[in-house]
Amino acid sequence: MKPIQAGDHAEIIEGALGTKGPNVGKKVRVVCLRGEHSEHGRIWKVEGEGLISEYGAVGTTVDCAQSWLRKIEPPKVGSDSSAKKEIDAPLTQS
Repeated sequence: MKPIQAGDHAEIIEGALGTKGPNVGKKVRVVCLRGEHSEHGRIWKVEGEGLISEYGAVGTTVDCAQSWLRKIEPPKVGSDSSAKKEIDAPLTQS
């Protein structure tokens, strides 16, 4: 599998608090490379729902070390089982 890059979908598998962090298990989209960290290596900006920053704020973006992300396949469009389907049925009159 190719290394993580902007546009990829990923799952957060670790964080600054290790595997017990508040964002562990959340699905995100990788936005852009923010730079290199002396200890953690590549840092990526990611976006998703209900992400908690290192300051405790809830938002839609956080920065994650590449080693904290596991690349996943993007969700398939139209495969949502809860999607509404239109049904053609003849009208009946009482």
